[in-house]
Order: sequence, then structure tokens, then C-alpha cells
Amino acid sequence: MRQSCSKWLMCGGLCVAVLFGILACARVPKPTTETPIRLTINVAGVFSDLTDGSTTIKSALTYWRKRNDDGSFGDRFAIGGANAFNRAINTTRFRKVRDEVVALDAGEYVLDSFELQAPKSIAISQDGDYTKRDGWDHTSNTPKYLLLSLQKPVVLPRFIIEVLDSRAQGGQRVRLLMCLADNERVPEALRFGRYMQPARAPKAMCDRVFGNMRVSKEEGR
Repeated sequence: MRQSCSKWLMCGGLCVAVLFGILACARVPKPTTETPIRLTINVAGVFSDLTDGSTTIKSALTYWRKRNDDGSFGDRFAIGGANAFNRAINTTRFRKVRDEVVALDAGEYVLDSFELQAPKSIAISQDGDYTKRDGWDHTSNTPKYLLLSLQKPVVLPRFIIEVLDSRAQGGQRVRLLMCLADNERVPEALRFGRYMQPARAPKAMCDRVFGNMRVSKEEGR
């Protein structure tokens, strides 16, 4: 009986730890209004090793913050990558590329940082824990990467954040690619920072990364 109780206590302690991990794992905030705005988004992370020619394709883990009217910022939350449960128990931070639909309050949202799956590591936009990263250039008062002005439901073009890694040259290059139809334009809701100017992705690359996909109606995560 004592052994059984000990097992239950250990299990209970683990469940509590996982629960707290999920709650603290940058979940998408619940809308505060009765008429939230639906955002459809898909950001793929592509890590290309130019030395051996290998490519890793997974859903990029992106962190966002709401920019308030007074210039302050809300809490960071994650879109893409693994879901909150898997991040909490640290099984994986990345999963297959897929569309996501999230419900958010109207306003401006800043891409704070991002992470990509690499063959033997994780490629991140800035050093340190995600809670210490900052995607806002306070000197110029502009976004470093990307700002999204969400005023009505929007389906964003599919993005590819590609890291080109070259050990021979001893460095990495990051570029943002957008999968756009022939007559499609960049949505007015997007504003790009000086560290992430977009380019149109070749159709062959978009097909290879995204293929034929359906929208996943998972809200709030």
C-alpha cells in the first residue's frame, strides 16, 4: 500500500509539474473580446547545410508579443513548432509544417524571436532564453523582424525562414521567403524590419516545403 501511494504521489507530482510547465510555456493568449480576429499562419523553418547538401524542414517555432497603444508589450506567446504540452515536457520543440488558425484580439503583434530545427542543434534568432529576447528596435522604434497589424481576419501567405549554413565560409545567412501566387501581393497588414526583408520563394521550393496542405483549425493551443 505504501509503495502504491508513493507511486501515485510521484505521478501526481509529475502531473503538477507538467501542468505548470504548460501554463508557463508561452501559450497563445485567450481573447478578451467577444469578437476575436482569426489569423491563419504557417511559418516553415528550413535549415540548409551548404557543405553536405542536407536540408531539414520543420515548423518554425515563433514567439510573438502584442504591442499596446502606449508602446508597451504584452507577454510572449508561441505559434508553430511543437504544441505547449510537448514543449513543457521537453520531448520536442518542432513538428511537421502545417497551417494554424489562432484567435487574437485586434492590435499590433511583433515577431519577437524564432527557432529552427537544425540537424544536431537548434538555430535561434537571438541568444538566450526566449523570455529575454527582443524583436523590437528601441532606437529606431521599429520592428527588427516583422510586425503584424491585425484588424480583420487574415490568411497570411506561407512563410519560409531559411538558414543557409556554410561551415566552409564559417557563417550563416538567414532569409525570409514568401509563397505568393502569380498576382498575389504582400498583405498590407505586414510590416518588415531591417533584419528580415522578404523575397518571393520559387514555386518549386514552396511545393517541396508545404505540398498540398489543409488548414488546421486549432485555436488557442
